Amino acid sequence: MKKAVMYGAGSIGRGFIGALFSEIGYEVVFIDVNDDVIQLINQEKTYPQIIMNQEQPVHWIKNIRAIDGKDPEAVSNEIADADIMATALGAAVLEKVAPVIAQGLMKRWNQDSSNTLDILICENLMDADVLLRQYLLAALPEDKYALFEQTIGLVETSIGRMVPPADPDLIPANEHPLAVRVEPYDFLPVDKAAFKGSIPEYSKIIPYEPFHYYLERKLYVHNMAHVTTAFLGKLQNKTYIHEAAQDIYIQHIVRGCMMESAMMLTQKYRIPFHDLNAHINDLLQRFKNCYLKDTVSRVARDPIRKLQPSDRLVGAARSCENENITPVYLSFAIALALSFMENEDLLNLMENVCKIKREEPLAQRVTYFYNKIMVEHIPLDQIVELIDQLQSDIQGEII
Repeated sequence: MKKAVMYGAGSIGRGFIGALFSEIGYEVVFIDVNDDVIQLINQEKTYPQIIMNQEQPVHWIKNIRAIDGKDPEAVSNEIADADIMATALGAAVLEKVAPVIAQGLMKRWNQDSSNTLDILICENLMDADVLLRQYLLAALPEDKYALFEQTIGLVETSIGRMVPPADPDLIPANEHPLAVRVEPYDFLPVDKAAFKGSIPEYSKIIPYEPFHYYLERKLYVHNMAHVTTAFLGKLQNKTYIHEAAQDIYIQHIVRGCMMESAMMLTQKYRIPFHDLNAHINDLLQRFKNCYLKDTVSRVARDPIRKLQPSDRLVGAARSCENENITPVYLSFAIALALSFMENEDLLNLMENVCKIKREEPLAQRVTYFYNKIMVEHIPLDQIVELIDQLQSDIQGEII
Protein backbone atom coordinates (compact mmCIF):
# COMPACT_ATOMS: atom_id res chain seq x y z
CA MET A 1 0.00 0.00 0.00
CA LYS A 2 1.28 3.48 -0.87
CA LYS A 3 1.95 5.86 2.00
CA ALA A 4 0.88 9.47 2.50
CA VAL A 5 2.47 11.59 5.22
CA MET A 6 0.02 14.12 6.64
CA TYR A 7 1.92 16.76 8.62
CA GLY A 8 -0.73 18.07 11.00
CA ALA A 9 -3.64 16.14 12.51
CA GLY A 10 -5.90 19.08 13.19
CA SER A 11 -9.18 20.12 11.60
CA ILE A 12 -7.91 20.25 7.99
CA GLY A 13 -5.46 17.37 8.40
CA ARG A 14 -8.03 14.93 9.79
CA GLY A 15 -11.15 16.60 8.48
CA PHE A 16 -10.11 16.95 4.85
CA ILE A 17 -6.67 16.09 3.46
CA GLY A 18 -5.81 13.02 5.53
CA ALA A 19 -9.30 11.68 4.97
CA LEU A 20 -8.96 12.32 1.24
CA PHE A 21 -5.69 10.38 1.10
CA SER A 22 -7.35 7.50 2.94
CA GLU A 23 -10.27 7.47 0.50
CA ILE A 24 -7.87 7.29 -2.45
CA GLY A 25 -6.20 4.21 -0.92
CA TYR A 26 -3.08 5.48 0.84
CA GLU A 27 -1.95 4.44 4.28
CA VAL A 28 -2.02 7.79 6.08
CA VAL A 29 0.68 8.63 8.62
CA PHE A 30 -0.33 11.67 10.68
CA ILE A 31 2.43 13.73 12.27
CA ASP A 32 1.43 15.92 15.21
CA VAL A 33 2.72 17.18 18.55
CA ASN A 34 -0.51 16.57 20.48
CA ASP A 35 0.25 13.51 22.59
CA ASP A 36 -3.42 12.67 23.15
CA VAL A 37 -4.23 12.77 19.42
CA ILE A 38 -1.18 10.63 18.56
CA GLN A 39 -2.08 8.04 21.19
CA LEU A 40 -5.74 7.90 20.13
CA ILE A 41 -4.94 7.51 16.42
CA ASN A 42 -2.54 4.64 17.14
CA GLN A 43 -4.99 3.07 19.57
CA GLU A 44 -8.19 3.41 17.52
CA LYS A 45 -6.72 3.07 13.98
CA THR A 46 -9.82 4.87 12.69
CA TYR A 47 -11.96 7.94 13.36
CA PRO A 48 -15.38 9.24 12.27
CA GLN A 49 -15.76 12.11 9.82
CA ILE A 50 -19.26 13.54 10.34
CA ILE A 51 -20.81 15.31 7.35
CA MET A 52 -22.78 18.24 8.69
CA ASN A 53 -26.06 18.30 6.79
CA GLN A 54 -29.57 17.15 7.62
CA GLU A 55 -28.73 13.43 7.35
CA GLN A 56 -25.30 13.73 9.02
CA PRO A 57 -23.76 10.58 7.55
CA VAL A 58 -20.57 9.27 9.17
CA HIS A 59 -17.50 8.25 7.15
CA TRP A 60 -14.99 6.11 9.02
CA ILE A 61 -11.43 7.01 8.02
CA LYS A 62 -9.20 3.94 8.11
CA ASN A 63 -5.62 2.79 7.36
CA ILE A 64 -4.13 5.44 9.64
CA ARG A 65 -1.38 5.72 12.23
CA ALA A 66 0.47 8.59 13.89
CA ILE A 67 4.02 9.70 14.63
CA ASP A 68 5.13 12.13 17.34
CA GLY A 69 6.18 15.39 15.68
CA LYS A 70 8.62 15.94 18.54
CA ASP A 71 10.67 12.97 17.32
CA PRO A 72 12.56 14.33 14.27
CA GLU A 73 14.26 11.00 13.54
CA ALA A 74 10.94 9.15 13.31
CA VAL A 75 9.35 11.92 11.24
CA SER A 76 12.23 12.10 8.77
CA ASN A 77 12.15 8.30 8.38
CA GLU A 78 8.48 8.45 7.38
CA ILE A 79 9.17 11.23 4.87
CA ALA A 80 12.09 9.26 3.43
CA ASP A 81 9.83 6.61 1.89
CA ALA A 82 6.52 8.48 1.50
CA ASP A 83 4.72 8.41 -1.84
CA ILE A 84 3.04 11.79 -1.25
CA MET A 85 2.95 14.31 1.56
CA ALA A 86 0.88 17.26 2.75
CA THR A 87 1.14 20.01 5.36
CA ALA A 88 -1.78 21.52 7.26
CA LEU A 89 -0.03 23.19 10.16
CA GLY A 90 -0.62 26.92 9.88
CA ALA A 91 1.80 29.07 7.92
CA ALA A 92 3.70 30.15 11.04
CA VAL A 93 4.74 26.54 11.76
CA LEU A 94 6.27 25.81 8.33
CA GLU A 95 9.61 27.37 9.27
CA LYS A 96 9.82 25.20 12.40
CA VAL A 97 9.23 21.90 10.60
CA ALA A 98 11.31 22.66 7.48
CA PRO A 99 14.57 21.27 8.96
CA VAL A 100 12.87 17.95 9.75
CA ILE A 101 11.37 17.77 6.26
CA ALA A 102 14.81 18.55 4.82
CA GLN A 103 16.27 15.72 6.88
CA GLY A 104 13.68 13.36 5.39
CA LEU A 105 14.52 14.56 1.88
CA MET A 106 18.21 13.89 2.44
CA LYS A 107 17.39 10.32 3.49
CA ARG A 108 15.25 9.89 0.35
CA TRP A 109 18.07 11.01 -1.90
CA ASN A 110 20.53 8.70 -0.15
CA GLN A 111 18.23 5.81 -1.09
CA ASP A 112 17.35 6.98 -4.62
CA SER A 113 18.31 10.43 -5.92
CA SER A 114 15.65 10.27 -8.66
CA ASN A 115 12.75 9.57 -6.27
CA THR A 116 10.23 12.41 -6.58
CA LEU A 117 8.01 13.64 -3.76
CA ASP A 118 5.09 16.04 -4.11
CA ILE A 119 4.23 18.05 -1.00
CA LEU A 120 0.68 19.44 -1.00
CA ILE A 121 0.76 22.73 0.91
CA CYS A 122 -2.64 23.08 2.58
CA GLU A 123 -2.16 26.41 4.32
CA ASN A 124 -4.42 29.44 4.13
CA LEU A 125 -1.68 31.60 2.64
CA MET A 126 -1.00 33.11 -0.76
CA ASP A 127 2.29 31.90 -2.34
CA ALA A 128 2.89 29.39 0.44
CA ASP A 129 5.12 27.42 -1.94
CA VAL A 130 7.57 30.34 -2.13
CA LEU A 131 7.76 30.46 1.66
CA LEU A 132 8.24 26.70 2.12
CA ARG A 133 10.87 26.58 -0.65
CA GLN A 134 12.79 29.34 1.14
CA TYR A 135 12.68 27.46 4.46
CA LEU A 136 13.67 24.12 2.93
CA LEU A 137 16.58 25.53 0.93
CA ALA A 138 17.86 27.23 4.08
CA ALA A 139 17.88 23.81 5.77
CA LEU A 140 19.57 21.95 2.89
CA PRO A 141 23.23 21.99 1.80
CA GLU A 142 23.79 24.03 -1.36
CA ASP A 143 24.97 21.02 -3.33
CA LYS A 144 21.44 19.56 -2.99
CA TYR A 145 19.63 22.59 -4.45
CA ALA A 146 19.56 21.26 -8.01
CA LEU A 147 18.33 17.85 -6.81
CA PHE A 148 15.64 19.56 -4.77
CA GLU A 149 14.34 21.47 -7.79
CA GLN A 150 14.37 18.30 -9.91
CA THR A 151 12.58 15.96 -7.51
CA ILE A 152 10.47 17.91 -5.00
CA GLY A 153 7.12 19.37 -6.03
CA LEU A 154 5.76 22.13 -3.79
CA VAL A 155 2.10 22.02 -4.71
CA GLU A 156 -0.20 24.81 -3.61
CA THR A 157 -3.81 23.87 -2.91
CA SER A 158 -7.05 25.76 -2.39
CA ILE A 159 -8.76 24.63 0.81
CA GLY A 160 -12.42 25.42 0.25
CA ARG A 161 -13.92 22.94 2.70
CA MET A 162 -15.15 24.51 5.93
CA VAL A 163 -14.16 22.56 9.06
CA PRO A 164 -15.13 24.70 12.07
CA PRO A 165 -14.24 23.55 15.58
CA ALA A 166 -17.08 21.75 17.32
CA ASP A 167 -18.99 23.57 20.04
CA PRO A 168 -18.13 21.64 23.27
CA ASP A 169 -21.67 22.19 24.56
CA LEU A 170 -23.12 20.37 21.55
CA ILE A 171 -20.85 17.30 21.54
CA PRO A 172 -22.59 14.11 22.74
CA ALA A 173 -20.96 12.59 25.83
CA ASN A 174 -20.36 9.25 24.08
CA GLU A 175 -18.88 10.67 20.87
CA HIS A 176 -15.64 9.25 19.50
CA PRO A 177 -12.75 11.42 20.81
CA LEU A 178 -11.27 11.85 17.30
CA ALA A 179 -14.54 12.76 15.59
CA VAL A 180 -14.32 15.69 13.20
CA ARG A 181 -17.25 17.62 11.70
CA VAL A 182 -17.05 18.89 8.12
CA GLU A 183 -19.31 20.44 5.52
CA PRO A 184 -20.27 18.25 2.53
CA TYR A 185 -18.08 20.20 0.05
CA ASP A 186 -14.86 18.22 -0.47
CA PHE A 187 -13.14 19.27 -3.70
CA LEU A 188 -9.41 20.02 -3.64
CA PRO A 189 -8.03 22.20 -6.45
CA VAL A 190 -4.26 21.68 -6.82
CA ASP A 191 -1.49 23.39 -8.80
CA LYS A 192 -1.13 21.12 -11.82
CA ALA A 193 2.14 22.66 -12.97
CA ALA A 194 3.91 22.13 -9.62
CA PHE A 195 3.78 18.31 -9.54
CA LYS A 196 7.03 16.42 -10.12
CA GLY A 197 5.39 13.00 -9.94
CA SER A 198 2.03 11.75 -11.18
CA ILE A 199 -1.09 13.54 -9.94
CA PRO A 200 -3.38 11.22 -7.95
CA GLU A 201 -6.33 10.29 -10.14
CA TYR A 202 -9.40 11.00 -8.03
CA SER A 203 -12.58 12.87 -8.86
CA LYS A 204 -12.25 15.17 -5.85
CA ILE A 205 -8.74 16.37 -6.82
CA ILE A 206 -8.93 19.15 -9.42
CA PRO A 207 -5.60 19.94 -11.17
CA TYR A 208 -5.52 23.44 -12.66
CA GLU A 209 -3.14 25.99 -14.15
CA PRO A 210 -2.46 28.86 -13.84
CA PHE A 211 -3.18 28.07 -10.23
CA HIS A 212 -2.97 31.63 -8.96
CA TYR A 213 -6.55 32.03 -10.16
CA TYR A 214 -7.75 29.47 -7.61
CA LEU A 215 -5.66 31.05 -4.86
CA GLU A 216 -7.15 34.47 -5.55
CA ARG A 217 -10.64 33.05 -5.88
CA LYS A 218 -10.29 31.40 -2.47
CA LEU A 219 -8.85 34.49 -0.76
CA TYR A 220 -10.74 37.29 -2.50
CA VAL A 221 -14.12 35.57 -2.93
CA HIS A 222 -14.48 32.82 -0.31
CA ASN A 223 -12.35 34.11 2.60
CA MET A 224 -13.35 37.70 1.96
CA ALA A 225 -17.06 36.87 1.90
CA HIS A 226 -16.80 34.62 4.95
CA VAL A 227 -15.17 37.27 7.14
CA THR A 228 -17.45 40.03 5.80
CA THR A 229 -20.45 37.88 6.76
CA ALA A 230 -18.93 37.51 10.22
CA PHE A 231 -18.24 41.24 10.64
CA LEU A 232 -21.80 42.05 9.56
CA GLY A 233 -23.11 39.37 11.89
CA LYS A 234 -21.13 40.93 14.72
CA LEU A 235 -22.57 44.33 13.85
CA GLN A 236 -26.07 42.83 13.99
CA ASN A 237 -25.43 40.84 17.20
CA LYS A 238 -25.71 37.43 15.52
CA THR A 239 -24.15 34.36 17.14
CA TYR A 240 -23.64 32.00 14.21
CA ILE A 241 -22.50 32.46 10.63
CA HIS A 242 -25.63 30.79 9.28
CA GLU A 243 -27.79 33.35 11.13
CA ALA A 244 -25.85 36.20 9.55
CA ALA A 245 -25.93 34.57 6.10
CA GLN A 246 -29.72 34.34 6.22
CA ASP A 247 -30.17 38.09 6.85
CA ILE A 248 -31.29 39.71 3.58
CA TYR A 249 -29.29 42.93 4.12
CA ILE A 250 -26.13 41.01 4.99
CA GLN A 251 -26.66 38.79 1.95
CA HIS A 252 -26.97 41.86 -0.27
CA ILE A 253 -23.72 43.43 0.94
CA VAL A 254 -21.74 40.19 0.89
CA ARG A 255 -22.91 39.37 -2.62
CA GLY A 256 -21.95 42.88 -3.72
CA CYS A 257 -18.42 42.36 -2.38
CA MET A 258 -18.19 38.96 -4.09
CA MET A 259 -19.41 40.39 -7.39
CA GLU A 260 -16.67 43.03 -7.36
CA SER A 261 -14.03 40.35 -6.79
CA ALA A 262 -15.63 38.15 -9.43
CA MET A 263 -15.54 40.95 -12.01
CA MET A 264 -11.86 41.44 -11.21
CA LEU A 265 -11.05 37.71 -11.60
CA THR A 266 -13.06 37.47 -14.82
CA GLN A 267 -11.09 40.32 -16.31
CA LYS A 268 -7.69 39.25 -14.96
CA TYR A 269 -7.85 35.54 -15.81
CA ARG A 270 -10.42 35.54 -18.65
CA ILE A 271 -12.67 33.20 -16.67
CA PRO A 272 -16.33 33.03 -17.80
CA PHE A 273 -18.34 35.16 -15.39
CA HIS A 274 -21.12 32.57 -15.15
CA ASP A 275 -18.60 30.13 -13.58
CA LEU A 276 -17.75 32.61 -10.85
CA ASN A 277 -21.39 33.57 -10.37
CA ALA A 278 -22.25 29.90 -9.84
CA HIS A 279 -19.42 29.70 -7.28
CA ILE A 280 -20.79 32.77 -5.49
CA ASN A 281 -24.30 31.27 -5.32
CA ASP A 282 -22.86 28.01 -3.99
CA LEU A 283 -20.84 29.78 -1.28
CA LEU A 284 -23.77 31.90 -0.14
CA GLN A 285 -25.81 28.73 0.24
CA ARG A 286 -23.00 26.94 2.08
CA PHE A 287 -22.67 29.84 4.53
CA LYS A 288 -26.30 29.16 5.51
CA ASN A 289 -25.49 25.62 6.70
CA CYS A 290 -27.02 25.67 10.18
CA TYR A 291 -25.50 22.29 11.08
CA LEU A 292 -21.92 23.63 11.08
CA LYS A 293 -22.60 25.93 14.06
CA ASP A 294 -19.67 28.12 13.09
CA THR A 295 -19.61 31.24 15.25
CA VAL A 296 -19.41 34.85 14.13
CA SER A 297 -16.81 35.53 16.83
CA ARG A 298 -14.46 32.80 15.54
CA VAL A 299 -14.57 33.92 11.90
CA ALA A 300 -14.34 37.64 12.78
CA ARG A 301 -11.34 37.29 15.10
CA ASP A 302 -7.96 38.92 14.39
CA PRO A 303 -9.20 41.72 12.10
CA ILE A 304 -5.74 43.31 11.93
CA ARG A 305 -4.38 40.26 10.08
CA LYS A 306 -7.31 40.28 7.67
CA LEU A 307 -6.71 43.97 6.92
CA GLN A 308 -3.14 43.47 5.68
CA PRO A 309 -2.45 44.98 2.23
CA SER A 310 -2.52 41.68 0.32
CA ASP A 311 -5.07 39.85 2.45
CA ARG A 312 -8.76 39.18 1.76
CA LEU A 313 -10.19 42.69 2.16
CA VAL A 314 -7.64 45.27 1.09
CA GLY A 315 -6.03 42.78 -1.31
CA ALA A 316 -9.36 42.24 -3.05
CA ALA A 317 -9.97 45.99 -3.28
CA ARG A 318 -6.48 46.65 -4.67
CA SER A 319 -6.87 43.87 -7.22
CA CYS A 320 -10.14 45.43 -8.36
CA GLU A 321 -8.46 48.81 -8.77
CA ASN A 322 -5.71 47.17 -10.85
CA GLU A 323 -8.42 46.00 -13.25
CA ASN A 324 -10.13 49.42 -13.29
CA ILE A 325 -13.06 48.17 -11.19
CA THR A 326 -14.10 50.52 -8.37
CA PRO A 327 -14.46 48.53 -5.13
CA VAL A 328 -17.42 50.20 -3.45
CA TYR A 329 -18.84 47.24 -1.49
CA LEU A 330 -15.29 46.20 -0.58
CA SER A 331 -14.62 49.73 0.70
CA PHE A 332 -17.53 49.27 3.08
CA ALA A 333 -16.19 45.85 4.18
CA ILE A 334 -12.80 47.42 4.98
CA ALA A 335 -14.48 50.21 6.95
CA LEU A 336 -16.52 47.63 8.85
CA ALA A 337 -13.40 45.66 9.77
CA LEU A 338 -11.70 48.86 10.93
CA SER A 339 -14.72 49.67 13.09
CA PHE A 340 -13.85 46.72 15.34
CA MET A 341 -10.37 48.08 16.04
CA GLU A 342 -11.27 49.76 19.30
CA ASN A 343 -9.44 52.87 20.55
CA GLU A 344 -7.41 53.17 17.38
CA ASP A 345 -7.02 56.13 15.04
CA LEU A 346 -8.67 55.48 11.67
CA LEU A 347 -6.14 57.27 9.48
CA ASN A 348 -3.26 55.68 11.35
CA LEU A 349 -4.77 52.23 10.84
CA MET A 350 -5.42 52.83 7.15
CA GLU A 351 -1.91 54.07 6.50
CA ASN A 352 0.08 51.70 8.70
CA VAL A 353 -1.97 48.50 8.64
CA CYS A 354 -3.82 48.62 5.33
CA LYS A 355 -1.18 50.77 3.54
CA ILE A 356 -3.93 53.03 2.16
CA LYS A 357 -2.84 56.64 1.79
CA ARG A 358 -5.36 59.17 3.08
CA GLU A 359 -5.57 61.07 -0.25
CA GLU A 360 -6.59 57.96 -2.22
CA PRO A 361 -10.20 57.49 -3.40
CA LEU A 362 -10.21 54.16 -1.52
CA ALA A 363 -9.36 55.95 1.73
CA GLN A 364 -12.11 58.49 1.11
CA ARG A 365 -14.72 55.79 0.56
CA VAL A 366 -13.53 53.82 3.61
CA THR A 367 -13.68 56.98 5.75
CA TYR A 368 -17.17 57.79 4.46
CA PHE A 369 -18.51 54.36 5.42
CA TYR A 370 -16.57 54.29 8.70
CA ASN A 371 -18.31 57.50 9.79
CA LYS A 372 -21.70 56.08 8.82
CA ILE A 373 -21.00 53.05 11.04
CA MET A 374 -19.17 54.59 13.98
CA VAL A 375 -20.36 58.21 14.16
CA GLU A 376 -23.84 58.28 12.67
CA HIS A 377 -24.73 54.68 13.63
CA ILE A 378 -26.81 54.25 10.47
CA PRO A 379 -28.89 51.03 10.51
CA LEU A 380 -27.94 48.31 8.07
CA ASP A 381 -30.91 48.70 5.74
CA GLN A 382 -30.00 52.36 5.20
CA ILE A 383 -26.32 51.48 4.76
CA VAL A 384 -27.32 49.15 1.92
CA GLU A 385 -29.05 52.08 0.21
CA LEU A 386 -25.98 54.29 0.71
CA ILE A 387 -23.65 51.70 -0.80
CA ASP A 388 -25.91 51.16 -3.80
CA GLN A 389 -26.31 54.90 -4.33
CA LEU A 390 -22.56 55.53 -4.13
CA GLN A 391 -21.89 52.72 -6.59
CA SER A 392 -24.50 54.15 -8.96
CA ASP A 393 -23.00 57.64 -8.70
CA ILE A 394 -19.51 56.33 -9.46
CA GLN A 395 -20.68 54.28 -12.44
CA GLY A 396 -22.65 57.13 -13.91
CA GLU A 397 -25.22 56.54 -16.62
CA ILE A 398 -25.26 53.04 -18.07
CA ILE A 399 -26.20 52.96 -21.74
